[in-house]
Amino acid sequence: MDRPTPHEILNPTVCHCSPEIRKSKIINLPFVRQALPRSMDALIRCFRSEGLTEGRDISSLRYPEGLFGVVARGAIKVYQWVNDDQFVIFDVLTEGDWFLYGNPGCSGPHIYCYPDQISTMTTSCLLTMDRVKLLQVLETDAKLMESLFFEATRRLTSANQRLVRLLSLSAEQKLAFLLLFLLGKSKRQAEYSGLIPFKLTKKDLASMMGITLETVSRLLSAWEAEGVTHSGRGWVEVIDEDFLRKKFHLSESLD
Repeated sequence: MDRPTPHEILNPTVCHCSPEIRKSKIINLPFVRQALPRSMDALIRCFRSEGLTEGRDISSLRYPEGLFGVVARGAIKVYQWVNDDQFVIFDVLTEGDWFLYGNPGCSGPHIYCYPDQISTMTTSCLLTMDRVKLLQVLETDAKLMESLFFEATRRLTSANQRLVRLLSLSAEQKLAFLLLFLLGKSKRQAEYSGLIPFKLTKKDLASMMGITLETVSRLLSAWEAEGVTHSGRGWVEVIDEDFLRKKFHLSESLD
């Protein structure tokens, strides 16, 4: 059997989410592990499965009352507005990641994680439930609510620490940091262990690190000549992870 190409791996034709997959994603959310059995059952009943084609947007316009979502399969980009109607990629969400936004006019707890526009990167499957239904479950389970707020705080703290660290890095270090960080965001592919498992253009990489497209192209070309990375249209494979870690002093945790 011929070895699949990176393009074939990153472009699934279907993305089915079975009941078993749905349940496994829900029960493995860090904060849900603290839920009472009745809360767990309620969450599993309320979540719906949405198959999404590449490029489809998930925005507050579609869910005006707010939405809680979990990425079951595939990956999505989180876009953040900066200025002059420009958006940059703020993060990439992969299997097991979650997001939550709410209408400021709604009553109840307000938790805002990734309220910006998100768009699918590949054929994806999301588990979603209305924010109102989530709040109903939280209001009957204080431990679950506490755990959710704790996880949201942990995520924000981690993002802030990562941002502070990135400010001190050179352009080369930033790109090396990003490639290793993205590589750790999802499970490894058997055929290509160093392949970042979702589609990203050079423009996407530049957007995420605040460096120019020209710089990204120059660095990737230089690293490819040294056998460190390999890239094509919309994909990047890291061949030598140790090179990136040691050369750019990234041996510590990327979290």
